Amino acid sequence: MKLSNLHRPLLLLAAVCVIFAMVLLGQRFVYYERASYTLPRLFLLLERSIGYAGFIHNFKNHVLRPDETGYLDAALEDYNIAVVAISEIEVQAANLGIKEQMTDLRSTLATYREMLDRTRDIRDQLTIAEVDARVRVSDTDAARSIKEFERKILDVMARRRAILYAVALLFASSVVAGALAVAVVQSRRRRQAETDKLKLQEQETFLLQAERIARLGRWKSDLKGDLYWSEAVGRICGLEPGNFPTTVEEGWAFVLEEDRAKLRAAVDLAQAEKGQFSNLHRMRRPDGSIVNVVDSGEVILDAGGEIIGMAGTLQDVSMLVDMENELRQSQKMEAIGNLAGGMAHDFNNILAVILGNLELLQTEPDHAGHADYIENAIDATQRGADLTRNMLGFARRSHLEPTLLQANDMIRDVLNWSNRLLPANIQIETSLLANLWRFTADESLAKNALLNLMLNARDAMPDGGRLTIETANVRIDNEYIEDRGEDLVPGRYVMIAVSDTGVGIGEEDLKRVFEPFFSTKPTGQGTGLGLSMVQGFMKQSNGTVRIYSERNTGTTLKLYFKAALEGGKTRAAAALPRDMSHLAGKRILLVEDNADLLIALEDILVRAGIEVTTAPSGDDAMALWEKDPSFDLIATDIVMPGKLQGTHLAKAIRAMDPDAAFIFMSGYANEAMVHGNGLHADDIRLMKPVRQVDLLNAVASVIAKRG
Repeated sequence: MKLSNLHRPLLLLAAVCVIFAMVLLGQRFVYYERASYTLPRLFLLLERSIGYAGFIHNFKNHVLRPDETGYLDAALEDYNIAVVAISEIEVQAANLGIKEQMTDLRSTLATYREMLDRTRDIRDQLTIAEVDARVRVSDTDAARSIKEFERKILDVMARRRAILYAVALLFASSVVAGALAVAVVQSRRRRQAETDKLKLQEQETFLLQAERIARLGRWKSDLKGDLYWSEAVGRICGLEPGNFPTTVEEGWAFVLEEDRAKLRAAVDLAQAEKGQFSNLHRMRRPDGSIVNVVDSGEVILDAGGEIIGMAGTLQDVSMLVDMENELRQSQKMEAIGNLAGGMAHDFNNILAVILGNLELLQTEPDHAGHADYIENAIDATQRGADLTRNMLGFARRSHLEPTLLQANDMIRDVLNWSNRLLPANIQIETSLLANLWRFTADESLAKNALLNLMLNARDAMPDGGRLTIETANVRIDNEYIEDRGEDLVPGRYVMIAVSDTGVGIGEEDLKRVFEPFFSTKPTGQGTGLGLSMVQGFMKQSNGTVRIYSERNTGTTLKLYFKAALEGGKTRAAAALPRDMSHLAGKRILLVEDNADLLIALEDILVRAGIEVTTAPSGDDAMALWEKDPSFDLIATDIVMPGKLQGTHLAKAIRAMDPDAAFIFMSGYANEAMVHGNGLHADDIRLMKPVRQVDLLNAVASVIAKRG
């Protein structure tokens, strides 16, 4: 951790003070150590030079035996040594701060020195008494005096030395404590710095993670035109680090040309107002793909309030734009579906009237001359019913009658009767897989979907070409579903592919082929509903449709049907019950708001020997039932005027008679779900227009169950 400008001089001053104190203590320590070694030697030297065998001893011998040579010189030499020793002791004592001096001993030596000078002229031998009279201090007294002074000096030095050591120890302890304190503080600061660094790294990691999840990046520019992009912005634009633009103009090159004007206007306005901007625009990646982004930024101001640059974010909102488009498409499909469903409902009622009357004509004894016309009219009515089923399939509200199908057989059947729809210059090829899985779907609508794809392929090859129909068993996993955004269940699927060698579809048009009323065909040659109906049917059948196309190469459309894991039922042609005698005398309450259809249905039932009571609405039917609840069966439409819809009528009657039998007739499959929950699981529901055979079979089935 780096020290602040305030801490650095304080620590430097503290270090200088510590060094200075250590030097002083070191000097005192050296003095005391040296004195502890030299002072005892000096006192010993002093004691020897004065005491026995020293100056006083030699002085006495010289006085007692003046004729003997050597004593005087020895005494003078000892005297000089004693004087030097005393001077050295006093100097070292002063250095140690000891003010004690050897004045008395120095005075005694001076007296002896004077006596020594006087003895130079003494030629007579003196007696011991005369010597003692002249010598005031004996060598023993001198030695004792030196010892006392030495002890005094050494005691003082010991005390000073102890104090010095205590101060040194205290100072050393303080230095160590200070060093430890500094170390602890620095350690804490380092740990705090490391913790702060980790937190910053975690925050940066979290920020980068948040940016990655939000598909968000950062950018910055200055007035010189320099540009900075974060790695996240580079990823959004499909660039690798090192290939990022470094100038603003290079960055503008990624913006789609048609979006540059509105983005420049937003940036210019932000700079003029010294504020912010946010703009939704598109950018083109190096691989040619387009990404939708929200570009937000604000100006950077200096201390004087002048603009010095701009900074902001770039967020990839392609998924949100796609979801918004899907929602808008879904809402549009829902609106069109509601319109188509309503039209189909009304048209089914009209077809039901026509079909009912035609089938009644077939029962007339004199219809033989018009049988072909009646049959053709009935076929046309059925085709009209199929048309309404296609419209409901587009709205995903079709009444499906799923049966177990084999794709190869279905393709062969369609090819048998559709050859006349394809010109001779189109070559048809098939690649049908053996041991193909079976699937369940509405056979009529599945064939219509296949025929729709074949006709689209025909129209894409006006000058002829090759049409290929292929089947295969495929397994779809979660990865496939996620990559393509499909609403599918992973598992086994039967694939039917229809390919052509036609003109193909452009990239922009390819995104819209499933939109209602969108068509690439010339005006008058297409409604734009074909593929929308196919997609609606496949979604309702728990499958999907995929399209692949290239310009001037061709187009492939693939239908994916969920494979059947268990055996299903196959569709059998309906026929009138052979014996309807058990219907004679049965009483049915028939409820239908369309008067013409009510008459036709009533006539069909009456001809079967059934007693029929009619009601134009659920409210009227409820009143009739309350007066006479002995009806064997109630056959009712679902959507009717009044308070009681068909399902509400069933719920009200079954509240009083749980065993009441009902047959429901509807314009499209989910009317019952929309208008109430009065249906039972085993109730029969008939899709309008209701054929005579289907109605009578349903009535016979219900009556038979009731015994």
